[in-house]
This record gives sequence, C-alpha cells and structure tokens, in this order.
Amino acid sequence: MIEVQIKTPAPPDCQLSIVRRVLDEAIVKVEKVSTFNEELRSLIDLKARNVEKILSELPATCVFSPVAKDEVKILFKGHTCHVALTILKSGCLISSAVLEKDNVTWNIICDEDSFIKLSRELEKEGVEFEIVYKGRFGEKDKVTLREEEILKIALEKGYFDFPKKIKLEELASQLNIAPSTLSEILRRGQKKVLEKYFSGN
Repeated sequence: MIEVQIKTPAPPDCQLSIVRRVLDEAIVKVEKVSTFNEELRSLIDLKARNVEKILSELPATCVFSPVAKDEVKILFKGHTCHVALTILKSGCLISSAVLEKDNVTWNIICDEDSFIKLSRELEKEGVEFEIVYKGRFGEKDKVTLREEEILKIALEKGYFDFPKKIKLEELASQLNIAPSTLSEILRRGQKKVLEKYFSGN
C-alpha cells in the first residue's frame, strides 16, 4: 500500500469551485470524498469569519453542521468532478484534498497497480498532474517516537504556554540533552505536525 500526493489544475466541472471562490477569506479542507451512482459526495471543513454569508451562497444539495461560531462541516451531495471520479474509478482512495485558487492537491491511498492505472487514465483524459509525493503508506512526514515524546513533555510542562512555564534550557536539562538538540527536535516535530494538519490528512 502506498500514499501519493498529486497536484492537478482545478477541474472546471468541479462544483467545489463554489468553495474555491472564498479561499481568500476562509480555510477549506476536503476531508472525505466518495462516489455513489456516478456522483460524488464530499465532506468539507470550512473555517471563516463570515460563515453565515458563505453558507447562504451554497446550493440546496449541501447539508451543513456547525462545529463552532467560525467553523462548519459541509456535505456536498451529488456533485461532479471528473478528476475525483477518475481517481476513485482507478481503485484509489481519496483521503483528503487541499483546494487552492488554481490547483487541487489530492492525497491518495492505493496500491501500485491502481496508481499505474490512475496515471494512465489521467494521461488519456489529458489531465496535467504533478506527483508531489509517493511512498509507503504512513511514512510521509511521520512524527518519530522521540519527537512525539518530547513534544508531549514540552506541552505538559507548559513550554508552549504564554508566558512559558519552562524555558528551553530548563527543559533540556530535565531531558538530559543539549538545548540546541532540543530546539531542533521541537522545530522538526512541530513542522511535521503543522504540515500534516494543513495538508488535510
């Protein structure tokens, strides 16, 4: 099983373009995509200051559930997107997708045969795509045990609080490592956590 990220131009027929129009004022993550009777269903997490205005512009096929004052889950039912359908029909799973103004980055889980089939189908349909990442499932930006342990201890000790409850040097002394080493581990771990969060995985 492999994990793949591919970037494609935003499909012109994709009804998620309704959401793309608000990208300047919202944070949007496509969390799940599935197919039903040749139509797509997509679960989207949307965060914005003007959530009510955005919801008023959505089509009637959308169902939404508020999560917080500035966050809502939106279920797009019965919409189209030929790229997403091609991915799913090739035997791949779409774990998430990141919408940008002109592009979509698809996070895909599949086997090698399905990925080869997907590549051929996209080429056949004339869809330009870039392979951003390809590797064994679960290895991309994986937080190591050491990084996870140190991030957890730093969190519990109040290192990330404001103001800090413990200084870097004190924490390093308690962990019996050099401050420079601790700083590097914290930066590396935080970067992986943030990349995973913002990639939608």
